[in-house]
Amino acid sequence: MRVPFLISLRTGPAGTFTVRLPRVVSFGYGCRGEVSQIAAEYGSRVCFVTGKRSLKASGALNELVEAAREAGLEVTVFNEVEAEPLVSTVDVVRDTLLTEDCEVVIPVGGGSVIDVGKAAAALVDSELSTADHLAGADMPDDGLPIIAVPTTAGTGAEVTPNAVLRDPKAGVKASLRGEHLLPVAAIVDPQLTMGAPPQVTAYSGLDAFIQALEAYTSLGASPFTNALALEAIVRTGYALRVVYVDPKSWAGRESMALGSLLAGIALASARLGLVHGLAHPIGMQYHLPHGLACALLLPHVVEFNLPACTDKYTACARALGVGEGPGDLLAWTRELLPQLGIETTLKDQGLREEDFAKIIPVTLESGSTKHNPREVGEEDVAALLRHIIDPESPLPAPKEDEADGTRQ
Repeated sequence: MRVPFLISLRTGPAGTFTVRLPRVVSFGYGCRGEVSQIAAEYGSRVCFVTGKRSLKASGALNELVEAAREAGLEVTVFNEVEAEPLVSTVDVVRDTLLTEDCEVVIPVGGGSVIDVGKAAAALVDSELSTADHLAGADMPDDGLPIIAVPTTAGTGAEVTPNAVLRDPKAGVKASLRGEHLLPVAAIVDPQLTMGAPPQVTAYSGLDAFIQALEAYTSLGASPFTNALALEAIVRTGYALRVVYVDPKSWAGRESMALGSLLAGIALASARLGLVHGLAHPIGMQYHLPHGLACALLLPHVVEFNLPACTDKYTACARALGVGEGPGDLLAWTRELLPQLGIETTLKDQGLREEDFAKIIPVTLESGSTKHNPREVGEEDVAALLRHIIDPESPLPAPKEDEADGTRQ
């Protein structure tokens, strides 16, 4: 039974697709030692962008800075990036880059740090504020080279041409997009993820898994992204619980880091889906970490998308070894969250119908929502949000062209 199914899933027209990749992608324990050598190819004055505490406390920041100085590079350090980063922080980094005449930007950290470093490098010569660009102003035609070094297995930001930022004054959380946001090099050393605490491991790891799943089922998926995304689904799906229980598992951390990297490459070309379309406005409205918002949405969006994803959800369930049909994947996602210490719900976090008017328009405008495998309209989002609050509230029935997954 499985062979004909797999053949039908893998054949058919390839379509048209574009692959976006850094010039160098280096993966493996110890590969952080390549950072200085690659940076020297682009200039002699580098700026390390980091978070406020963890990298310094682990000793990794000092190691990277000393290696850069030994390589003859002049080093500036900006270590004030917050979680869920602000446009104002990017503006401060841009000023730092100009003041110190930096030639290369090296963000080392989680997705927030990398997004700030990428945005600052891409906008360094712009006369407009970062908020203006987040609101839609054109991106500059040039920027500084970026060498991204992730310390969490989650966002895949080291290989994507976008940066997610918050503008509290405008009340938005959105993505900057542009070719100069794509790093010239991604240095993925799983050892740097060893220090991530369990909650960060869970939230970032779930984000990686969801990105892989959404890239796999996206309307923008291609044979290239499908191969990477399915591998990422399996790697992150198996390893998440391993590293949550045993943070020092070398095999688990390696699998998570590689899965996150592959998911990032896949989503850079395929885009995402409704989980991420909803996660940004919901996270902004209720002040939730991005990974947690995505995690709490995951089972509900999988249930919503079931009619349009029969084949691909079945492939995921089989690849993960959790069953033989799309419903088995749904059941597995529901069981996964409490295994990673997530016992809350979006209703617990404050989701209420009075806020739908703020959430729905932003969701519908999102490029992620537009790539969702099941068509999404205003009433669909409202019905899904009501279902999240009250599981007895029905989800919208599938349209005729969604009933057998043909929209994919």
